[in-house]
Amino acid sequence: MYGYYAIKNWKVLKNRNEGTFRHWHPFRTSASMKAITNRLSQFPLELIFWIGSIVAILTIDPSVSNHFTLCPLENLGFDWCPGCGLGRSMNLLARGEFQASWSMHPLAMLAYVVIFSRIWNLIKNLKTTHNYG
Repeated sequence: MYGYYAIKNWKVLKNRNEGTFRHWHPFRTSASMKAITNRLSQFPLELIFWIGSIVAILTIDPSVSNHFTLCPLENLGFDWCPGCGLGRSMNLLARGEFQASWSMHPLAMLAYVVIFSRIWNLIKNLKTTHNYG
């Protein structure tokens, strides 16, 4: 984009579009890239992630013995992990099977409280930041 002139004279670069001088920087982003990053920064990605995680937890089948896992310890071949069974336990808790949920992982209720409080804070922050309602 900048060509030979930018590499040869790295301190000052003539921007032909605006007619101003700028300092050359190897990681300078174009205007279209800035527009994309501005759009993504306004999009509540973390909120979508947490809501998606709740939906995923509610759709899993806890009775299946072989299931897809993102657990790095299980993928490395370890038999025990402190979080193993948490998703299935949260699913059982949502179905009302409290004793089975507790026996699978006792921290399922705490995990729900943490996730829902984070969702609540993100929605509250989104409303105050963007002046909704």
